[in-house]
Amino acid sequence: MEANLFEFRIINLSDGNQVIDPTLKTPYNSLTPLQFFEYVEMDVQLAYMDRMERMKRKKEKNRRLAKNPLYRLACFCGLV
Repeated sequence: MEANLFEFRIINLSDGNQVIDPTLKTPYNSLTPLQFFEYVEMDVQLAYMDRMERMKRKKEKNRRLAKNPLYRLACFCGLV
């Protein structure tokens, strides 16, 4: 992975909306200073959203595990 790339591209649509395409990469040197700032902010937001999604999946996994009768038995026996 090259250090001078954003792992996404912001695409401006004709109706004024913006779409993030994670399949494309954007080199730093192709951006104006204002665009670079937007990309940095979007990168931070995407990283935060990824972290929240991982935490949500971990919580769901723990919840499913806690409902498992074998896990409850192991807890009762002091194995976990």
